[in-house]
Amino acid sequence: MESRFPKVVTLPAGGRMGKFLLLLLTGLLPLVLSGCATKRLKVDFTGFEKAYAQTSNQELLLNLARLENRDPTYFFKIGSIQSTYKMAASVGGAASYALQTTNIAAGSPTGGGTPSLSYENDPVFTFIPVNDQENAQLLLKPIPPESFYFLYEQGWRVDQLVRLMVDRLELTRYDKDQHTCTVETIRNTPPNDYRRDQASLSSYATFLRISAIAYWLQRHGYLLLRGTNTFVPYSLDNDPGLDNSPAFITNAPKGQDFVSAAGKTPAAIWHLDPKTKTWLLGEKVFSPIFSLYPLESDGTTPGPDVKLVPGIKHIEDQIREDSEMSGLQEGPALHEVLKELAAGFTIEGSANLQDPCASTSGKSAVSAHLVMRSLIGLMAAAAQEQAPFEALVTADPAVLPSAYLTREQAAALGPPPLFLKAVPAIEQLPVLRLTGSSANEAMTPIIQLNYRGKNYRIADESSTAGTDNQYWNRDVFRLINQLTSQVTVDISKFPLTEILQQ
Repeated sequence: MESRFPKVVTLPAGGRMGKFLLLLLTGLLPLVLSGCATKRLKVDFTGFEKAYAQTSNQELLLNLARLENRDPTYFFKIGSIQSTYKMAASVGGAASYALQTTNIAAGSPTGGGTPSLSYENDPVFTFIPVNDQENAQLLLKPIPPESFYFLYEQGWRVDQLVRLMVDRLELTRYDKDQHTCTVETIRNTPPNDYRRDQASLSSYATFLRISAIAYWLQRHGYLLLRGTNTFVPYSLDNDPGLDNSPAFITNAPKGQDFVSAAGKTPAAIWHLDPKTKTWLLGEKVFSPIFSLYPLESDGTTPGPDVKLVPGIKHIEDQIREDSEMSGLQEGPALHEVLKELAAGFTIEGSANLQDPCASTSGKSAVSAHLVMRSLIGLMAAAAQEQAPFEALVTADPAVLPSAYLTREQAAALGPPPLFLKAVPAIEQLPVLRLTGSSANEAMTPIIQLNYRGKNYRIADESSTAGTDNQYWNRDVFRLINQLTSQVTVDISKFPLTEILQQ
């Protein structure tokens, strides 16, 4: 029968004990170090990532706070993070043998071992001030239309894109009967003094109404944004280019000419004009165009034409019946916007678009396009809109009709509506809210800081919970963060970087 007592493990006696411990530690230490290294890497990776996210959000909010106070902005980027790990293990041992009698065999062996582990991490951070010429141009140049197009295709709300990225909407009208050409500018800027500038108040209210219509159409699947590539010659003085007639066929571009042109930045191309039979040097221009969904089609060619008129009336009735769009019950804005969308209007007019005022057809025509803001311009507009917008909401002034309406159109409108009646509820908030009471917030702020004695934070109000605007503030902040990422840093261009070691 087996004993109920556990078996006793007999350890080596005498001097063999030190050797046994040494071998044991030597085998275990590499395993311990390997496990520590893996855990240390995970901890450091998460820590660096959180620190980078926190500082990036803080820099963006700090620059928005500076712009709200009309202070200069500063951009600081982390060029690289290099972390060097050093881990070492050692075991120190000592042994002795003490004689208690003259008999050597009766001595007492003693010994001990001291294991030691060392860990060292030397991170190196490279900080780069973004103040070179290339990045300054990125801050000051208008946002490319392609950026608007790609963000819309990713599913961003069109009213957020329009209210943040668009400076103004320009409507160019040519009247063949009066032989006049007018340009109406609808600006995306709330007036600082609505009592003194009634025209700006009317223009801004119209812009908000247009934004609301565009979002409603997007939400219901009626709004399309398509991009087209159109050839635009470099010549602006109608230079005929290279003649392709039989007498001058030798002037046609050779194969090497096509290769050389394609190597330019942006890529240039040679194009044979089918009308003039001449070769023109130019480039393809990307033009995003908004249009209504083609509700009807003629054979295989769907498109916005006169057949869309019943469809436009159907959409117009649907919008008027929507309680969130009650601000569009009166006025011609709804019908005019749908009519322009049926014809299609562009983001950023370009040389390939026909100007109605320069048209030789002799017909009345209207063209519309959006003019984009620069990156620093949209940041300033977002930072400075809250105060004048909240002043409009508090005062709720009357919005006078546009000066571009005829007397008959203005008279048909009746008494001017109040601001909160003219603007749909979906757009009755500033494009970005930086300040406010924390008691009204639905969640903990993404980021907050104090600047010039004022608290700035990014969070949504609890009053927007359950509505389409529940995440408005956080989404707009995230959108600005994505747009500022285009201001990138090429470390090779900064040989004299400031390096901080810790």
